Amino acid sequence: MQTWALTHRGLKRPDNQDRYLVRELPGDGLLLAVADGMGGQAGGGVAAQMAVEALQGLDPEQAASRAGLRRLFTDTCRQILCKAEANPELEGMGTTLTAVHVQGGRATWAHVGDSRLYLWRAGSLRQISQDHNAAAFMVAEGLLEPEQAGIHPSRHMLLDCLGCGDCEPDTGSLGLRPQDLLLLTTDGLHGAVPDPEISAVLAGPPAGPRPKLEYLLQKALEAGGRDNITAVGMQL
Repeated sequence: MQTWALTHRGLKRPDNQDRYLVRELPGDGLLLAVADGMGGQAGGGVAAQMAVEALQGLDPEQAASRAGLRRLFTDTCRQILCKAEANPELEGMGTTLTAVHVQGGRATWAHVGDSRLYLWRAGSLRQISQDHNAAAFMVAEGLLEPEQAGIHPSRHMLLDCLGCGDCEPDTGSLGLRPQDLLLLTTDGLHGAVPDPEISAVLAGPPAGPRPKLEYLLQKALEAGGRDNITAVGMQL
């Protein structure tokens, strides 16, 4: 397995409140994550850092199970809420979190918020996670066309996150094949570079996953760089 990670403050934000994790585990396991902090001048970065530090300290057996990841998410959500309540300057802070454990040809993941987990397989890009924002909810309810969700104002309205009350993370598991690429992104990337463009970059030059991630980052900057931009990739 090969991994790559890139992050950038973007062109409009004063600091970078995104965080990411690439953690090697015993038995050739990997734990990957991206977190996009929000709320308060410094709170978003604090919440995102708490999320990745919780994953950094997670027991490998717990990381390999959907139940273990779900428990980590809900425990961290409560910790973020408690810290915000104890520190008025952090009031309203929260973070997205998308995490995936990879071992033995299987990926086990958990997710809350609007960061994303993608699978690139045999020339096709598939979004594995579901966005927890108002636009995605409206699409699911038939109130909005899927192609409108990426530009609708409600895409910025999160319905769930770590720190947003009692979070309810999604979890899942999928088998992996040789040459599969897992891509985790914050919305500074996929909000600026639509899925068809991400797919075109992954399918075309330059050769190699890391140059492609660098190219995607450059495209997000060329699109305005209005948010922090983070991507983590893993290829079997």
